[in-house]
Amino acid sequence: MKYPLSLLALCLAVVPSLADTTQPLKPVPGSSRSAQAAPASLAHFTFALSGDNRSTGRNVPPPPTADQIFAEIRLLQPEFTLWTGDVIYGSDDTLGEAESEYDLFLASAAKSNTPLYNAPGNHEIFERAELASLYEAKMGRLYGSFDYGNSHFIAVDTEEVGAKGGISKAQMDWLRQDLTANQGAAHLFAFMHHPLYPKDPKEGFTDLSVRDALHKLFVEFGVKNVFSGHEHLFYKSEHDGITYWVSGGGGAPSSESPVEGGFQHYLLITVDGDAVTTTILEPWRLFAKVGPPDATGAQTALVTNYHPVPLPVYVEFPGDTVSPVVTAVAVYKGKTVPLEATIVPSRTRSVVTVRVIVPKGRGATVTLKPKG
Repeated sequence: MKYPLSLLALCLAVVPSLADTTQPLKPVPGSSRSAQAAPASLAHFTFALSGDNRSTGRNVPPPPTADQIFAEIRLLQPEFTLWTGDVIYGSDDTLGEAESEYDLFLASAAKSNTPLYNAPGNHEIFERAELASLYEAKMGRLYGSFDYGNSHFIAVDTEEVGAKGGISKAQMDWLRQDLTANQGAAHLFAFMHHPLYPKDPKEGFTDLSVRDALHKLFVEFGVKNVFSGHEHLFYKSEHDGITYWVSGGGGAPSSESPVEGGFQHYLLITVDGDAVTTTILEPWRLFAKVGPPDATGAQTALVTNYHPVPLPVYVEFPGDTVSPVVTAVAVYKGKTVPLEATIVPSRTRSVVTVRVIVPKGRGATVTLKPKG
């Protein structure tokens, strides 16, 4: 049986095709159910990115920002999420304390129901071999790569014990091998913790010769977008045709004032053929609440989008409504505007998922009712 591409893309999860990497990177445990990779012919998809959600100190609870970001990611349903490290405070923690912090983060990430891939931060490793081993036990590989659709994604470990704020020769050699094997991809993306070109120069690579060698490698193979965290802000710069993004807005203390980029945020990136577009989103601006069924079995959800851009939102109605009919409207200043709403394949069992385009700065009322 043949399925339409849109259905195939939604139903196939994102454990990638790993034929062209010796370091296959898999989603962190529990972040999503896994199946097969999307076909290489898939040229339109979205993914999210954030990082740096760690707390302010040892035995201090993590901020609620990551929880909210993951809740919004569940509503946006990108194909997967990239995270740029510092998921725990770590550092001078005992191993037991660090393990408990990982458990909290993994439980939070699972709420997104979206596969999540992480590149380790300095707080996870902190020049301690035992913390590096714990990371591998709880999160998976320290570095590696995966495919999705027409693109190849590489997690770089900038926190290797003995090479903090840089990468070792062994990892550099692997990276060249991986880029060589995947140079046919339409897009090559890299993500890591330490930025090559930070807003504050002292927050970059310890050895600039290593930074320059890595940048040269990216230029050679046509990498166009490199994502990092470490600085708790939003910042981007362009060097030799490569856009370097710093996105450390997952909840850790801001490095700058909001006007200088120090605000909590995450990114939504869309791949559309040869084009890549990025939208900056701030948490606590997207919400959905589903009400209980009424006497007829109809259910109504209120979705509010406080972002300055329209967003496709996926509303999950619990239950197995038979042959449901869906409608959606936005009401503002006495005017009612019908909205496009479509029932789509669900990522979760025993729910009906509705995709609705919610206008910027508006609320949408979505109603699902039995047919007839």
